[in-house]
Amino acid sequence: MFYGRDDELAFLEEKYASDRAEFVVLYGRRRIGKTALLREFSKNKNTVFYNATEIPDRMQLAKLSKIIVEHFSAKIYSSSFEDWEALFEFIAENTTDTEKLVLIIDEFPYIAYSNKSVASILQKQWDQLLQNQNIMLVLCGSAMSFMENEVLGEKNPLYGRTTGILKLQELDFQDAVKFMGVRSFPEQLTLYSIYSGVPYYLQMIDPEGSIEENIQKSIFSTTSVLFNEPEFLLKQELREVSQYNAIVESIANGDTRMNSIYQKTGIAKSKLPYYLNNLMDIGIVKREFPVTMKTKERAKSKSGLYFIDNNFFRFYYAFVYPYLSEIMEGATDILLKDLVIPNLNEFVSLEYERYSLWKLGLMRKQGQLPSNYIRIGRWWEKDLEIDLVGYDLKGNYLLGECKWRKQRCGMKVFNELQAKTEPFKKKVNSRNSEVYYVIFSKSGFTDELLKTAKNRDDLKLLTN
Repeated sequence: MFYGRDDELAFLEEKYASDRAEFVVLYGRRRIGKTALLREFSKNKNTVFYNATEIPDRMQLAKLSKIIVEHFSAKIYSSSFEDWEALFEFIAENTTDTEKLVLIIDEFPYIAYSNKSVASILQKQWDQLLQNQNIMLVLCGSAMSFMENEVLGEKNPLYGRTTGILKLQELDFQDAVKFMGVRSFPEQLTLYSIYSGVPYYLQMIDPEGSIEENIQKSIFSTTSVLFNEPEFLLKQELREVSQYNAIVESIANGDTRMNSIYQKTGIAKSKLPYYLNNLMDIGIVKREFPVTMKTKERAKSKSGLYFIDNNFFRFYYAFVYPYLSEIMEGATDILLKDLVIPNLNEFVSLEYERYSLWKLGLMRKQGQLPSNYIRIGRWWEKDLEIDLVGYDLKGNYLLGECKWRKQRCGMKVFNELQAKTEPFKKKVNSRNSEVYYVIFSKSGFTDELLKTAKNRDDLKLLTN
């Protein structure tokens, strides 16, 4: 079943409907749903779809040649085109004005790895032939750094040829819940915190099963495809996997600062940035800065914090990877009862902050906030931390708190948030700013706080 991706499909459809040749690059980390998106888009279109694999160049050319020839019902003198130039020339000669040809090359890096000149050949053929044809060329790839540096990078042959670039991200909460069956909001967010927004992982959820049953069946089971998924992905993308495992496990268990990661892993400080950058390149780790920090300041700042950029990886390295031996020995019931369930609320609380940021972004688009906040994110400085901070071009701020707990939020939470206002204004040098308050609470609010919010224009209370 295909869910979501409305904006991405609209982007591709717009390119398809244009009256010129289009050259689109689509990329994103493995399992993110690139192939499924392209299959959905290309339904009922004049499409040649080729999924490259790790094989020698001649075999690659022969396989694509066969698909091309069969598509056009043509005859050639040999079983394969002589070279890549001949293949692209044949495509250009056989396109028509009546129906645009969609040529999709999935996992393009596999072709480029086996033939270093393919990008230059394609650049030449695009410039001389293909850009004048009724064609939509889509190059797709999972090797993030390759796609960004070798395809889109300014020093490479294809730079400047693309007419559209789409970096595919995880499904947002709104689309991810469609995989989960009928559930309460807390159950939905808990499953999202475990399985992330990656369609491949979400498909493993049993809509009828409880959260515990799903963890037991699809993650803790040694026969599940997810049991070794994170390590498998790291091995495909990186060398020195043991180093990367140590770093991801450290971050997953709360070590968000460079020094803390160093203390936990023992990896040399001189090498740690290299490993972290590689993890960021493939979308496993991200570095966050206080939302008010300007882009130029970030390069020299030491205040950035590292987080796992995929919930499933965060869950795996917090609750699975450290206990692989115990799981192999069948102690999953004990791990669920004594480890996962007691710590699940705290684990989900971080995702509740991210959910709240997403929700505020949605409300901003729909005009449901009092100002046009140009950025909303987390903020911290030394001993002061605020879950949600937004600011507009006039210098006004939104300050917010997120509480993922069983108790209803009361006046104490609001008073503590208000108490942070003046210190925050001082630190951002904005003493005369207007401030709007938002509080998210899993379990709702006390009557006193609800009454207070009803009588104030600067306070909004949200549960989901």
